[in-house]
Amino acid sequence: MLEMDERLKEKLKKIRLVIFDCDGVLTDGRIIYNDEGQETKVFDVRDGHGIKLMARAGIESAILTARESKTVEHRAANLGIELVFQSMKDKLAGLEEILKLRPFKLEEIAYMGDDIIDLPVLKRVGLAVTVADGVDEVKEMADYITSRPGGRGAVRELAELILKSQSKWDEILSRYLS
Repeated sequence: MLEMDERLKEKLKKIRLVIFDCDGVLTDGRIIYNDEGQETKVFDVRDGHGIKLMARAGIESAILTARESKTVEHRAANLGIELVFQSMKDKLAGLEEILKLRPFKLEEIAYMGDDIIDLPVLKRVGLAVTVADGVDEVKEMADYITSRPGGRGAVRELAELILKSQSKWDEILSRYLS
């Protein structure tokens, strides 16, 4: 694992829920429309596998996004993500909704965002994470900045970091080596 400071290690060990923004985190931020105006998003399969690996280790995931898209519903269902909050322009209100359903302590929650709309939640949670191509204001606040950009492996990078920090990675890996 990469060298990291003790403060970050301690934060990673406590994580039980990871909340993801969608556009710019689970995707690369681009939105594609067809001639009928239907929206398409592109997701990275390795990011999705990272979410599934965390779930196997008992770490839940949620999606908190300001936009509304059927594509997000489909992706969440595919990954087994039950907590999906769309059209949340006030992301702090979205965090409060999540806490009503899953009463985790704030230090047990990680949030991964990429833009200024994510700042209120990033300030509240135990672990603030952004992607390599996140905006400067978010990078300044983040406890961890991934080496990968949004929609291109950043989620997987965080998943592995959490699982390795919690000493769960070897057990997960052994399933594929036996």
